[in-house]
Amino acid sequence: MVSKEDIMGELVQINYWWETGSVRALDLEEYRRNMFTDLADALEDKEICGIIGARRTGKTTLMYQLIDLLLERGVEPKNIMLFTFDNPLMCEDEGVIEKIVNIHEEIYDITGKRYIFFDEIQYVKDWSRWIKSIYDKNKNIKFVVSGSSGKLIYKNTSESLTGRISFYETDPFSFGEYCCYKGSEGLKSFLEGLDDGNPDMMPVDPYDINLKHHEKELKRLFNDYILYGGIPETFDKELSRAHKWLRQDYVGLVFYRDLMELFDIRDTRTLEELFYYIANTHGQRANYSKIGDMLDCRIETIKTYLGYLEIAGLINIIEYYSKSPKRSKRAEKKLFVLDSGVLNAIKGNDKKILTDSAILGSIVEGIVCSHLISGKVDILPKNVYYWRSVHEVDFVVKKRDGLIPIEVKYKNNVGESDLKGLISFMEKHNIEEGIVITKENYEETILDNKKIRYIPVWFFLLKSYG
Repeated sequence: MVSKEDIMGELVQINYWWETGSVRALDLEEYRRNMFTDLADALEDKEICGIIGARRTGKTTLMYQLIDLLLERGVEPKNIMLFTFDNPLMCEDEGVIEKIVNIHEEIYDITGKRYIFFDEIQYVKDWSRWIKSIYDKNKNIKFVVSGSSGKLIYKNTSESLTGRISFYETDPFSFGEYCCYKGSEGLKSFLEGLDDGNPDMMPVDPYDINLKHHEKELKRLFNDYILYGGIPETFDKELSRAHKWLRQDYVGLVFYRDLMELFDIRDTRTLEELFYYIANTHGQRANYSKIGDMLDCRIETIKTYLGYLEIAGLINIIEYYSKSPKRSKRAEKKLFVLDSGVLNAIKGNDKKILTDSAILGSIVEGIVCSHLISGKVDILPKNVYYWRSVHEVDFVVKKRDGLIPIEVKYKNNVGESDLKGLISFMEKHNIEEGIVITKENYEETILDNKKIRYIPVWFFLLKSYG
């Protein structure tokens, strides 16, 4: 049982702005992610804000930035309370959430609206039930909660907090966000004003919007993004140190803190071997039966563990496109490591891969996959597939108004033989336009009476990055 004194000690230590009136610069980060504006606008709504996503993608920093904004708006410092559930003893106390809320109000004589931030809340058993109880009492409290295992949190709260919570998902940084974080002031200003006014996922010609001035820098930053990925903790590290941290600290914490504890996994060897298998077959179609035979475990275990890895933000699972949902479910899946930096860390890739076209092709395909799935273009959530008949299409994006086939060819010379799958899919489904993502080429051509748009990957990834 957690005592009042224990909670008070934690509150005083964490909420230092009660005394200083400001948030320390080291807790803030100068760069604000794209979702910050939406969260800032939601602070005055009663609805709970749930910040969810993979580990180390900036959830805690977003909380500190929101607290800093509230202080700038003139909110009384003691009316803003943060509590982090990284202490297992605190999480074991079933009623700890209610205790914290009550102690904050009683001991510090709080009046008026309160803003309560709970970080890493997924470790508290039945947390949504306790939040709901307080929320329904109509207390003048705005809750902002965060957690690393987003899909688990969403699943566990979908019923108990229906109509009471909105989720904001933090993926690894998109390429556009990476450019805003690491790029020159001129590029940052350009990207902040980049808006072609077109809700379609097809970008305008990059050279029609004076992008030529930034092309060299964008290409350099994209090479860095290939190597580092989108986990911000690595951005200012030397590459070998960044990969060592990703391999040992990041992946290790996801496995042994997030997954093992949350799901009570006993067969850790199989889970790890499955993840390393995906890294070594990145982007390939997977036969669950063969994987089960190789790892000496049941197919159902493979399916379950793949779900865990997806929940943890380590992999993307792409289904086969078919008008029949049953066929999509039965067909082989394509498996990608979600973040290119994590992939490189696991495989021991260094800067030499930038000259290896075979390796680069699969890494860039994975980056495009993560970009599409994260909702950086105007598509329905998770409606990203692949297709295969005689030839394959890398991605089929299901939009609200139709299908867009996308082929990733990270090279400059793309021939008609490279596009057999794309053309075949377009003919079969009566689609007029398709996309080929290239290394540098931008052009539009007509092939077999179909419009094909060739778009440089470093420009395609900037589209709708907010």
